[in-house]
Amino acid sequence: MLGKAWGWLSARLGGQPQGRLRFSVHRHPEYQSFWRPSDASQRMPQMEIQIYLEASNMTNEPRGITSAEFEGMPVHATVVIGVRDASTGKFAPNHPLPPQRIAVVSLHFLIDGQSRSADEPFHVTLWLTDNLGERHSTKVIMQ
Repeated sequence: MLGKAWGWLSARLGGQPQGRLRFSVHRHPEYQSFWRPSDASQRMPQMEIQIYLEASNMTNEPRGITSAEFEGMPVHATVVIGVRDASTGKFAPNHPLPPQRIAVVSLHFLIDGQSRSADEPFHVTLWLTDNLGERHSTKVIMQ
C-alpha cells in the first residue's frame, strides 16, 4: 500500500516511478564481472564482456530477460543471457526472474572493435528487455 502511494506521489510531483525490475552490477566475489580483448587470432579485434547483475523482480509474476544491449556500442553477439536458478545454482536462458525475489543474471557479450585500455574503467549503459517488451536500464562500471 505504501509503495503504491509513493508511486502516485512521485508521479504527481514529477519524479520518476520506480521500475518493476531493478538491476545493478553484482558485487560478490563469486560473481566477478570483467572485460578483456577476445582471442587475438581473429581477424577483427573484439572485446569480451562478462557481467553479473543482481536483479530484483518487484512484480507478482515471473519475468524473462529476452535481450540485452549496450547504449552506443555495436554488439557482435550476445553469447549468453542466463538467470541463476536458486535451487540448482545453474544459469539458463529459460529461467525467469522469480516474482518478489532477487536473482543473479549472467550476460556475456562480444563487441566488435578495439578494446579499451586496461588502465581505464569500462562504463556503459546497459539496456535489458523483458518478455513483456518493457525496457530497463542500468549503469555498468567495471575497473
